[in-house]
Amino acid sequence: MENSLGSTIEKIKFQEQDNEAKLKEKREFDATVVSLKKAIRETILQTEKSEQAQKSMSDKIGLLRTQIILEKIRRDSLAAQLCTLNKKLEDLQKQSNNGITKVWEQRSAFCQDIQTAADNYDVWALLMKPAYVEPFLQPVKKEEGTDIISNNEIRLQTAIVRRENALKERDRLKAEPDNGEEFLRNFIKQNRLHRLYSTELKENEPIKFSTSSAAKKNVHSVFRKTTPDSMPWYQPYSVVGSVAVFLIYFCVLREENDVDLEFDKTLYDRIQGLEKEQLLQSYRYNKEQGKSVEDIERRLKELEEEETKLVA
Repeated sequence: MENSLGSTIEKIKFQEQDNEAKLKEKREFDATVVSLKKAIRETILQTEKSEQAQKSMSDKIGLLRTQIILEKIRRDSLAAQLCTLNKKLEDLQKQSNNGITKVWEQRSAFCQDIQTAADNYDVWALLMKPAYVEPFLQPVKKEEGTDIISNNEIRLQTAIVRRENALKERDRLKAEPDNGEEFLRNFIKQNRLHRLYSTELKENEPIKFSTSSAAKKNVHSVFRKTTPDSMPWYQPYSVVGSVAVFLIYFCVLREENDVDLEFDKTLYDRIQGLEKEQLLQSYRYNKEQGKSVEDIERRLKELEEEETKLVA
């Protein structure tokens, strides 16, 4: 009896041990199944996130391609404009060169004409020659003789002045500079033309206001009365009253309309998808810099919920 009881007890112990082992294996199996399911969920979430990131990257790549195409078109248009401007510049350079050559040809022709005139004619004899060749013979009295002498003296003085001017012109032509800029300056100065540029040595110095013609300009006051009774006595009261009525209506009594509500809208309300794009960029930046992204994730979830509500 005792042997049978011992054997049954041992069998029961073995059965309990087997049951405990099976339970342990089952628990381990359940734990592995749960871990596998969790891993599968995480992989599914990661795949979804990767798909979203891939989609956003493809959209960005498309935008960048379109931007590249637009930049190429702009570059081609700018190159075409540059080519046309270069052609215009070349044409202007040719015109300026032709104008300079024409000016120098005219100058040389004038100098040649002056030289030929000086060679062919006796300039000094012409200058010293009196205005009337034949004297006007008329019986005059002794009192009128003084007038004739004074007229001859005046003629002699004018001839001397002409001779001095001719000598100065000859010296100037001899000292004519070969540089075109100095020739133009002397030409403008002699003919009293408008000065296109400064002939002084220090051209880059500022012009003094006290020595300029602007300092002599008298400016009349704008607020000065033209007549003593130009403004009526009730004008200030009417202006103040009209301005007060205008301000009371527009600042107090008037209700808001659609135009006023448009001013309250933000840029995110006007451009769809701009806030999400900026949040994604700040999310990547914070991830790279190791900063907190909880607020960004919360806002992204809110935007996704709003989009799903709008779609539904």
